[in-house]
Amino acid sequence: MSHTNDILLMDLRHVIRDLSKDGGMNSASIYDTAQVLRFAPPEGMVWPALEWLQAQQYRDGGWGDPAVPRARDVSTLAAILALHTYSDGAQARRSIHDGLAFLHNQAPYWSHLVDDLPVGVELLLPRLIEEARAAQINVPIEPYNLVVGLGKKRRQLIAARQWRAGTPPVHSWEGWGTEPTTKLIDGSGGIGHSSAATAAWLHAARHRPELAAARTNAQAYLDRAASMTGIDLPGVVPGVWPINWFELVFGLYTLCIAQLLQHPALRDVIEPQVLALKRAFKPTGIGFSDYFIPDGDDTAAALAILHTAGHTVTSAPLRYFEDGDHFCAFPGELQPSISVVSHAAHALQLLGDDPTNAYRYIAERQHNDGRWLGDKWQSAWLYTTSHAMIVLPYTQYHQQINYAVDEIMRHQAPDGGLGSYHDSTAEETAYAVLGLRHLRRQGVLHEEGKLALAAAEQWMLDHYQPFRRDAPHLWIDKDAYRPTRIVRIVELAATLPEID
Repeated sequence: MSHTNDILLMDLRHVIRDLSKDGGMNSASIYDTAQVLRFAPPEGMVWPALEWLQAQQYRDGGWGDPAVPRARDVSTLAAILALHTYSDGAQARRSIHDGLAFLHNQAPYWSHLVDDLPVGVELLLPRLIEEARAAQINVPIEPYNLVVGLGKKRRQLIAARQWRAGTPPVHSWEGWGTEPTTKLIDGSGGIGHSSAATAAWLHAARHRPELAAARTNAQAYLDRAASMTGIDLPGVVPGVWPINWFELVFGLYTLCIAQLLQHPALRDVIEPQVLALKRAFKPTGIGFSDYFIPDGDDTAAALAILHTAGHTVTSAPLRYFEDGDHFCAFPGELQPSISVVSHAAHALQLLGDDPTNAYRYIAERQHNDGRWLGDKWQSAWLYTTSHAMIVLPYTQYHQQINYAVDEIMRHQAPDGGLGSYHDSTAEETAYAVLGLRHLRRQGVLHEEGKLALAAAEQWMLDHYQPFRRDAPHLWIDKDAYRPTRIVRIVELAATLPEID
């Protein structure tokens, strides 16, 4: 076991050291890659990216991880349009046909609106449908009437003011913008930290000679973003980038809830990262990069980290994101997030402030089966459920917590692993391990729960891989994605045995 621990610690040290490096790592986005191919294709090198895009189609005809069904329509529509733009061969026609059939079968997912809608979907879906119809691709709009209506409301809100670079509406500029101005460009060189928005801006600015320098910088942004997917194909890009502070914050936050921030074998690589976070933290909080406005999620998690690491902080920055009975990621957002509220409650708890309202908000949103579902940033119920279990005080919410533990046990496979749509996955099993370990440390995990935890911990050890490929994309932006280094820390933190 000692040799195994040494390997795990070495792996973990390496990932911690790389947190925030080169703007952060993110998985390739089907939606954004399709939009880049349509609007700003890599010069002379379209076909490798197009072949990659076509290879991402699932057997059911759709694009995007089936674990996140509502995030698949945007990806599928964009992929259909990209294939239609470049190829009329038999294989492309078949792919388009299957994609349209898939969209027809998606109608039940849009019969009602929920909190876990992908980012900007109410802006992007109507625009894509319009573009498909203009290309004589028959995509029915009726199944999307509710989300189209939500989009009209959102467009009215956007039109009511001028938006500067690094704000949430600009992240989805391709869904509503028409006029390419330099005011939209942030310090990364791109538009809204979005490959798709940047590609759309480049397309809109292509005949504007006064924007030549800005176009050069925007193209360089796309090239840099593509280099951080780990795929190394021009035009295959992530959905959101840079994410350096998001990557650092939630990598360290995982270590915080796993009680590894002070681990003696990790201290020398953790301390410089905590100091970097301290320097980057502003009176108004912190965003997912230097060039995007602060958000409540990163701010809450950063406060928890800094306090746990021994730095003096207050909850004042978090109050900017207080919205009635809950906390939001960005002021004015249309759908709340249970994970954001959980992280805010955790920060308030650690800082000695009153998190009662946040506790109540979390507890009231537990589903009848014991799970917390429907988060706008993360599709895995094991993520939201474990984070709720970690933050809710057991003495007051023991019934809700025990109910959640029982539901985890009910979903656990005989070999100890856990998963939702897919078979057992390292990421989802890790969330269960971290939540159950928290209860065990508090001395409140019942005996059956301890057995379930032991089985999950053994599963993590048995399935440890130095390099993991073909992992599910469970995080939500415009489509499903996987923040590579964050998830790796989650998996390693849950695989490393706890120090007694």
